[in-house]
Amino acid sequence: METQLVVDRLTEAVEVLRQVETNLRTSSDEVWHTRRPDGRKVRVLIRASIISLGEIDTVKQEFSADVWLAAWYKEPLLKGKKHREEVDWDDQWHPRIVLFNAVSVDKHEKKHHLILEEGDDVPIVQQSNRIKATFKEPMELFDFPFDHQELTIQLMSDWPTSQVEFAKNMGIKDTIRTDTFTGSHEWELYGHLLCKPAITGQHQSTSHQRYALYNITAHVQRKMGFYVWNIAFIMFLIMALSFTAFSVPPNEPADRLSVTLTLLLTSVAFKFVVTQSLPTISYLTLLDKYVLLCMIFQCLMAVQNALASIMSNAWLFDVISMGVLAGVVFFTHLVFGVLMFIKIRGTNKQLGQADKEYLNLCENIDRFYKRTKCTISGFTDEEVEAIVGQTELAGVENSKQMGIDETKTETQLANLPGSIQDMQPSRTNKFHV
Repeated sequence: METQLVVDRLTEAVEVLRQVETNLRTSSDEVWHTRRPDGRKVRVLIRASIISLGEIDTVKQEFSADVWLAAWYKEPLLKGKKHREEVDWDDQWHPRIVLFNAVSVDKHEKKHHLILEEGDDVPIVQQSNRIKATFKEPMELFDFPFDHQELTIQLMSDWPTSQVEFAKNMGIKDTIRTDTFTGSHEWELYGHLLCKPAITGQHQSTSHQRYALYNITAHVQRKMGFYVWNIAFIMFLIMALSFTAFSVPPNEPADRLSVTLTLLLTSVAFKFVVTQSLPTISYLTLLDKYVLLCMIFQCLMAVQNALASIMSNAWLFDVISMGVLAGVVFFTHLVFGVLMFIKIRGTNKQLGQADKEYLNLCENIDRFYKRTKCTISGFTDEEVEAIVGQTELAGVENSKQMGIDETKTETQLANLPGSIQDMQPSRTNKFHV
């Protein structure tokens, strides 16, 4: 009996030791990242090309995209290497770029290229990424359905800003294909990208470190025709039909109220239709305000129907009420029309200014390429200044995101991404593999 007790305790001890060994063992998929031995801060150049923009889900506030991303950085530790096959990329330092606002990643293909510059023994590493993913994007819906949205893909480096900074590759344009957009039935996609470096805020980091961000922003504008004709116009007709209650004699309030309240219940049903098209938000959209104003008007009509039955001169009260309510409808729609005109005009002006800045940048890049035949530039402030001038240099030196909207611009098919020539290191300039 005592022997069996000793054996049981020894068995328990062995199991405890095995559990301790398992907890201390390094996971097979665990990855350790080491700092750079030279301790220098690396500037990583980014070029983005959205090959296909997928469906935009307003309720979930998400969108999907097929993106090609390239990152370039100089690597002195690879001096003497001539071909990418000579490098064990798994053991090399890399900028640890992650998709900061990705909800799910369906596909991620990564390739490395080694680029040598004539007259410089420090090679340039190009990391090419083909990504299909779904991204989270908080949407501003105050002006729904006359709204336009910024769809941003956020890249982040897991190294702090003391070791890595992002900048745009000033030797090549960022592009987006509008012909492959699958949500064109509901949205109008603008034909360019706005790419800016940034840094994480205090609320985005669980440590005292700040991390480099790179925002790739496309702009879409909602096609409001569906909501105008199927909701707003129907609500207007229901509200206008409320005036038919005046055809019922004022001494029959039950019949009058049955007409008005039936139309009010129809408006409530349409309010649920509007709610299903939007996420759960704590503020009123423009369409919400219009629907609620129509319902308030119908409530006023119901109150008028009740008061008309107790008035001594019901006919005169009906005439005055009809004129006042008609004036309220006309004035309300006039105010809505003026406000929408002001909003649309201001948005177009803002987008036009952003479009002008984007086109100016494209022209500067084209002139630089014609002069130097170089497609990789921006490792130093002098290179950036040579392309865009001192006024744009400040936007590259700091890491604050600039809130500039985009607008639609036509993209020539020759400049669209997606071809092998567009996605591989150039062999026709001063850089070569």
